[in-house]
Amino acid sequence: MWSQISGGEVIRTYSHPTTLTIDGVTYPRQVFMDKSRLASLGILPYRENSVDQRYHNTGNISYTIGEEEVVGTYTKTDKDITVLKENMIEHARGKASSILARDDWMSIRAAEGGTAIPDDIKTYRAEIRTESGTKEDEINALSDLDAIKGYEATSYTYVYKLQNEDGTYGPDTETRTQHINLVTHYEATDPSVNDPSFVSLTKD
Repeated sequence: MWSQISGGEVIRTYSHPTTLTIDGVTYPRQVFMDKSRLASLGILPYRENSVDQRYHNTGNISYTIGEEEVVGTYTKTDKDITVLKENMIEHARGKASSILARDDWMSIRAAEGGTAIPDDIKTYRAEIRTESGTKEDEINALSDLDAIKGYEATSYTYVYKLQNEDGTYGPDTETRTQHINLVTHYEATDPSVNDPSFVSLTKD
């Protein structure tokens, strides 16, 4: 992106090269490939400091004009944490519902006198319900925006086996840190999932 400056103020921004007319002179779009020529016309590279709109409302923009670039910065206000937490709980419940929906047919079958739900699936479903309730308690206890941000980007250490040339995994492993959204991350072990590379996922 680029910005056009006149009288010490930004008068226009460009998201892509275009034909320019400045002081009655027309310049082809290729002029954007010539940084020094653009500077002589009062046009500098432009970038914006983005606002994380998950947590903040965006306000007016102001510009900092430097010698080599222009930076746009928006004012921002924090969103209402009560509303944020209500949305988080809704998403946590939605995730739990989607997990349970996969095996609901087993519950219906068992209720109608058919084959009982396997014990491992029954245990898994109970753990999901319990974990969903725990998440609601944890979310309700979050006291400020920083706590909300941390809950949605919690640091974990992930250890996994490396794949060998023959398609098998291990014994060599690798470790990496990843940030996980606890709103939708359920830790109960799904008995129907078998990941041969998985070793552990531990909250830091």
